[in-house]
Amino acid sequence: MGRFTEQKGHITARRTYALLKGALLTQLSALPFEQVTLTDICSTSLISRSTFYRYFEDKYELLNYCLKLLLDEIGLSEDVIYFMDSNSMQEVLTILLRHIEENRVLYQKIYNANKEGELIPIIRKGLIQILQDKVLAAEEQGYRLKIPAEIFTTLTADLYFDIVTCYLEYADQFSAEVFIDSVCQFTKRDFFSYRIRTRRQSRKEEMIWKPWSC
Repeated sequence: MGRFTEQKGHITARRTYALLKGALLTQLSALPFEQVTLTDICSTSLISRSTFYRYFEDKYELLNYCLKLLLDEIGLSEDVIYFMDSNSMQEVLTILLRHIEENRVLYQKIYNANKEGELIPIIRKGLIQILQDKVLAAEEQGYRLKIPAEIFTTLTADLYFDIVTCYLEYADQFSAEVFIDSVCQFTKRDFFSYRIRTRRQSRKEEMIWKPWSC
């Protein structure tokens, strides 16, 4: 990573990081990422360009820092991230979506301003890299994946990403609790309720309502 790992301990540095993070999020709530300039970020944060370059190489490194910081702030443990027990899916959704719900207006603005731009692919790529780093750390502690790491990290990143974007699309219609319950039912393939079969219903009609199975 870049320069931002070197200075995080100082009070002045922490303030600078916070201002730059806030400035980037403010800009992203109004503009696509590709239209956000360093001039915009520095003007919003009231930080000079020379100071910016002491912390980050460019806006992409600042974005990556914000993504890592977000995951740290949410506080998802490895057990939850990797679904190591039967309750992990509900745990990760509860932690993640409660955070998003608390900041829903900001996240919806960012999503709506950037859904067609380059921001989402960049964040997805960054999330995959973060998960790959976590897999390496887990392997050093003795864990071993049963599937290729590239497949696991890509599918996991896409799962988180699609859940978040889907929630932002429908947050005005459904509460976080309803959304969490719906996703958990989906992962269990519990989509439909059986309806009572009448004599006139054909076998074909009945089969439509059976849950999927592997």
